[in-house]
Amino acid sequence: MTAFRRAAVALSLTEPDVELLRYCGIVADLDGCEQFDFVHAVAAACQPDTIGDQPELVRKMRDEIRAHFAAEAGEVKTSIHVRQGARIDALIGFVAEHESDLILLGHRKMRSGRRSLARRLAMVAPCSVWMVPEGAPSQISSVLAPIDFSEHSAASLSMATQIARLQGLAECLAVHVFFDPSTIRYDEHMDEVRGGEQEAFDRFIETVDCHGIRVTPLFEESANVAHAILRTAAQHAADLIVMSTRGRSRASAILLGSVTSQVLMESQVSTLAVKQFGAKLDVLHALFDQQFWRERSPKSN
Repeated sequence: MTAFRRAAVALSLTEPDVELLRYCGIVADLDGCEQFDFVHAVAAACQPDTIGDQPELVRKMRDEIRAHFAAEAGEVKTSIHVRQGARIDALIGFVAEHESDLILLGHRKMRSGRRSLARRLAMVAPCSVWMVPEGAPSQISSVLAPIDFSEHSAASLSMATQIARLQGLAECLAVHVFFDPSTIRYDEHMDEVRGGEQEAFDRFIETVDCHGIRVTPLFEESANVAHAILRTAAQHAADLIVMSTRGRSRASAILLGSVTSQVLMESQVSTLAVKQFGAKLDVLHALFDQQFWRERSPKSN
């Protein structure tokens, strides 16, 4: 049973790489991940000064990996790559060339911006994106999967239960956020609403391969779905959120659902955005249309 086969790991050659590399060891334990490709992008403005220093960059990366990436020798292959150009261009080009099915990246607390790299990668990458924010829990002991009873969330819940099983967990949490617009509330009415949500969940779960893992449903009422998901993750001490990207086509790219985008932007725990149903980027067109993902604020639907 394989969660991911080949992972591209974005290294920045800064202190937070240590946490990311240690987390890679957890992902390596997801039986079947055969290859980890460690990639560092040299910005275009720095290229004249660093072209001759690439062997030194490779040496630094190799030293970091040896010191902090714990994987069973001989069971996981590794490679080191230095690419030139914008970081997102380098990563998209790399995963397209090597047919990676996962990008792993960190995010520094002191870095400016709103995790735009993670959100844009989740928008346009032809594979899943796993973001590990600095200071996030360094283990997977509780997995939370947001669901909306769609086929997309069925696929991400199946991935969440697969990860839970590979980590030796007995349970996976599934949160469904609903909003009741009724202006008049009474206990019996809310019981009916929650009963309807439970019935919908019972029908939905019959369609999902849960890999033998018990799925515990949680029902939250809120007009702000992302905040409800993050609040639920905190209340239940979840240290991994697994959710889908939503496939709508525009300008040869996959637009990220606004909920997933907001969770990626604000989550304090690791978040895996699952790309599914062959919803892959038309890589050649998107590489030519680089201006799309360089917008200051990626649009969501």
